[in-house]
Amino acid sequence: MGTGSTGLVSAGELLAALLAGLDRLDPDRIGLEPSVRLEWLRQARLAQSRLTGLCSMLAAEAEQAQSAEKATGSPLKVWLGRQEPLSRSEASAVVHQARVFAGRPVVAEAAVAGRVSIGQARAITKLLDGLKGSLDGSQVVRAEELLVGWAGRMDAKQLEGAAAKVLAEVAPVGADDVLERRLQAEAEAGWRNRRLRFWKDGGSLCFEGSLPRVEGEAWVALIHAHTEAARRTAIEARDPLAVRSTIEQRRADALISLIRNASKAKPVVGAGTATVIVTLDYDRLAADAAGAGLLGANQQLSAGELRQLCCDAGLIPVVLGGESEVLDVGRSSRLVTPAIRAALIARDGGCVFPGCTVPAQLCEAHHVVPWYLGGRTALDNLVLQCHSDHGLVEPARHGTRDQWEVRIAEDGLPEFIPPLRIDPERRPLRHARHQSSARAG
Repeated sequence: MGTGSTGLVSAGELLAALLAGLDRLDPDRIGLEPSVRLEWLRQARLAQSRLTGLCSMLAAEAEQAQSAEKATGSPLKVWLGRQEPLSRSEASAVVHQARVFAGRPVVAEAAVAGRVSIGQARAITKLLDGLKGSLDGSQVVRAEELLVGWAGRMDAKQLEGAAAKVLAEVAPVGADDVLERRLQAEAEAGWRNRRLRFWKDGGSLCFEGSLPRVEGEAWVALIHAHTEAARRTAIEARDPLAVRSTIEQRRADALISLIRNASKAKPVVGAGTATVIVTLDYDRLAADAAGAGLLGANQQLSAGELRQLCCDAGLIPVVLGGESEVLDVGRSSRLVTPAIRAALIARDGGCVFPGCTVPAQLCEAHHVVPWYLGGRTALDNLVLQCHSDHGLVEPARHGTRDQWEVRIAEDGLPEFIPPLRIDPERRPLRHARHQSSARAG
């Protein structure tokens, strides 16, 4: 089927032209401008995502039409294994994704059109599957349309955690009960699926498993804390002969440290628990637990899980600007006090560089006006930044360069000014956690 009056081409013609174009690809990319390289990368990733969506849609249509059975007498996953060097599990994954797309036509079409990435498409379908049985047909369609629309400003992780927002829009009556039942079911499934297995591989002991959400997040928080302590110790030692370790090696070192400490110490009830920061009221407890590193920023817990998570934690009521805690130490100390760090966690929730998802426990307190230039150690001169993004805004002592800048806006929230090379107008940007505050202001 060729080009018609609509100007459209068939999937076969499109794919044939694409493959022919790849055969003519010039491998010489030396001397390209950096902006050109980045634009080509953006276009290639977009094409990859759209083609993955098309592949899943074609597989869904082939399975619905029983094309493999009719043409070869074999199921689609068997045919896939014969056509490509795919394992049985890989072929099954292709068929599974096809079935998911077959049940979500709005998401599938958006993925092929490039309105959602393939990662966002999977997050949306996962969320909708989790709400199955709680919504009627029209509500499911409305939820699917909403999520596809939100994909322009929410990443895959945010979309997957948007159940409460979806329910508030499509089923406001009883939304809390629906969400609680869903989260409780997830918690029960997590407990049923817990497992841990070991096997030896030469001089190593390998393991893999699955933990319930609350216990798993607590374990990850401990690993992060020990990893960060080891990283800071290495930085302070400044040993030029020290072998630089990878992040995965540092995590392994953290687990080894935990094992050694546990084998030497007697268990002390309540020792070493995390701190939950409550800034407004107990309705914000889940958000504050995420800021304290007890759970993921977009993770949702049932009421029972949240009570379990916080029952042994220290609850610190933080009143920003209040007299109960000193939130400004001026020039008396370069390092932040525990009270100031608690306030930073409550305000920022993690690295505040736009698009970054590094949690608060892995962030540093960055002075907006540097200490060496007279900057104060105060909440209105500090932001949480991860190690990578910290370097993007740290000003050089001598000279100037076209770089990112950070400032505290009039509403007390951090915002970033992009370099001239990125935005000649240097319009301020905020992290998604603070964007709603900017619109409300």
